[in-house]
Amino acid sequence: MRFSFTHLTLLAASVLTWTSASGRPSPSHELVRRELHLYEEGYINTRSYKHSNATVKLIGFKKIKISDADADEFEEGWHANFEELRQLERHFYDAASRELRIYFPVENALVEHGSSMIEANELGEFEMDWLDGDYAVVGRYQTDHVHGVDANIIKDGIIYLSERVLPHRRVGNVFVYDFGYKDVHDHDDHDHDHGMAKRCEKIECPSQGCVKNHGGVNCSKKFGISKGRCPMRKDVCMDFNGVAVNLPGVDCSRPTSKAKRILKFPGSDCDYAVGAGHCYNEVAAFH
Repeated sequence: MRFSFTHLTLLAASVLTWTSASGRPSPSHELVRRELHLYEEGYINTRSYKHSNATVKLIGFKKIKISDADADEFEEGWHANFEELRQLERHFYDAASRELRIYFPVENALVEHGSSMIEANELGEFEMDWLDGDYAVVGRYQTDHVHGVDANIIKDGIIYLSERVLPHRRVGNVFVYDFGYKDVHDHDDHDHDHGMAKRCEKIECPSQGCVKNHGGVNCSKKFGISKGRCPMRKDVCMDFNGVAVNLPGVDCSRPTSKAKRILKFPGSDCDYAVGAGHCYNEVAAFH
């Protein structure tokens, strides 16, 4: 896709957003909104598709909330990893709301078209240039790789989302969706920020998260993702092997700091799975 936005413009906007640091005021929501729109248009501009630019395409994002107590530590680490994070091309830090966004194609989304549902391809696109409906994503089909979680409604081989997700922005023929929050904390993390449901990752337990969604194994094993920064772990959902393992004082172990746990998500095996659109039906909370 090609819009009149260059990578230089995108980088400049991102730098403005990411200049928040310890002791500095956060940028205004209006400033971040403008930068975010530039970012989304730049993200769309980098996508490769099978069908023409005139056809309907869907992209989405999940959010990770950074608490006020963790913000300074997170932002310092974010700046320290800026170049590597930028190369991943799917993250935006909203310093006004203190939320990290992860963008992805809405892989194999089911959307209503007249009296039926039609399925997007793995890139989140359709072969048509309009849909007869409100463009809400209602779910996806079950596959060997995506089984659904307890918060979904599963019927006749379809994973229905607990709530239909309407687009919150449109850029030309591309529709942008907010799929709520991603929980990166292990099931034994007893902090309960923001009232989000904590995981139970044993396959027999009620679960909102990735192990349940992918049939009892984590993303590394299910999708064959291993970026080589740390030994592969198949016994946990989130293996904390993102680009921040290169920070001084950070290694492949599970961080005790929430800020460092979040910092070690971008570039992790789990992040690559989310960024490919494999995980949007998993929920911690819809907002």
